[in-house]
Amino acid sequence: MSIEAFDIFLGNTVLIIEIIAAGVALISFSNYKHTPLKYFPILLVYTVVNEFIGGIGIFKTNNVVIYNIYNIIFFLFFLWVFWHFIANKRFKKWILGAVIIFMLTCIINPIFQNFIRESQLFTYLIGACTLLFCIILYYIEILSTSQVLIINQELLFWISVGLLLFYVGYIPIKLTRVFFEFHNNMYINLRIVHRLLIIILNGCFITGFLWMKKK
Repeated sequence: MSIEAFDIFLGNTVLIIEIIAAGVALISFSNYKHTPLKYFPILLVYTVVNEFIGGIGIFKTNNVVIYNIYNIIFFLFFLWVFWHFIANKRFKKWILGAVIIFMLTCIINPIFQNFIRESQLFTYLIGACTLLFCIILYYIEILSTSQVLIINQELLFWISVGLLLFYVGYIPIKLTRVFFEFHNNMYINLRIVHRLLIIILNGCFITGFLWMKKK
């Protein structure tokens, strides 16, 4: 199989696993419907719809704007989720501060990069780093409680693992892929890694839905 064919195969696999993740989220909804994660299936369905819209019609050649909007919604949702789950008041204040920095970046970034036609690099990087910061705070907190003994039954734990692996792997790609845009083989290699990270991310989501304890 050529690298181009493998890239196409992974692209189709990404869409399939995203649909599966959204489906499993809806099927297991009763297990977490009383938690802030009750809105998570909406985000997963939105992800699938976004992928379809990004690949058809006028958005196929210029899908940047729909992903710029998606990224802002995605980051704000998870920042809110972690703020809600974390009990430590000091950590909560830090998260609120991080959210303010992220929102300011969302406002300032379009001044330097066209929001309609250019990927909002600074918004994405600040959002990703802020999310990783929240995940670290979440881990610090659960390690100091008895919750750590049953952590594999916590949906948010699996979600955080997926997000951690994805962003640790993808941030370097996001920073460097622009330099390889006109080097076809390297660009495809980076896209393959990106798609593998998405598969891992959604695999963690699915694992969390299957292993979680009802709330």
